[in-house]
Amino acid sequence: MRTTMNKCPFNVGEFVVYRPSAAGRDKSVMTDLAGLQPGARYRVSRIDKEAYVVVEGHEGSPAGGLYWTEFERAK
Repeated sequence: MRTTMNKCPFNVGEFVVYRPSAAGRDKSVMTDLAGLQPGARYRVSRIDKEAYVVVEGHEGSPAGGLYWTEFERAK
């Protein structure tokens, strides 16, 4: 478990690429976020608690967002 959290560097409306860590993928596999495809590009819909990225199409997810380090800025 993370003991410190860094503020998300992304902005709402920006495009990100889902690059999950092994731990991140394990945590999301049993949620409705399991449908996110590694390497796919998504638009940031909102950022929760300054650290959790919620992408378009998953705004109502009971799991919420994923920690921002599971994404990288799209080029």
